[in-house]
This record gives sequence, structure tokens and C-alpha cells, in this order.
Amino acid sequence: MIIGGNHFAAIGLFATCGLMLLGLLATYPAVVAYEKKHNFLTWYLFGLFLLPVAIIASRFLKNPDSSEQTMQQS
Repeated sequence: MIIGGNHFAAIGLFATCGLMLLGLLATYPAVVAYEKKHNFLTWYLFGLFLLPVAIIASRFLKNPDSSEQTMQQS
């Protein structure tokens, strides 16, 4: 057995790996939002707590600079 007989150690190991993976995945919506000129930390925390919603919402964000340019052109 790789993990051994201590079930508490196994639970702690898998919980730690899961939290690390969640922290890594939460950076995706934060980076997408940051590229669209939104606050990275706000979107990172949003992704940390509501990852599926944050991924979808970050894809639908609009770049504030592009909306100003279209208003000035018309």
C-alpha cells in the first residue's frame, strides 16, 4: 500500500491536493477577467468559491476599452 493504513493521513493528503487544484483552477477566470481590464483578486476569490459560475461569467465579460471605442465611433 502506498498510503498505508492511516485513513486520516489519506484524507488529509487528498484534501490538500484538491485544495491546491482548486486554487490553480481558480486562476483561469481571474486571468481572463484581468485581460479584459477587471480586478484579478476579486475574480480569483470569485473563482475560488464559485468556480463553474466564474468560468462562464468571465467568458462573457466585455472589455471596457472596446465599448468606449464603439461609442466614440458612432
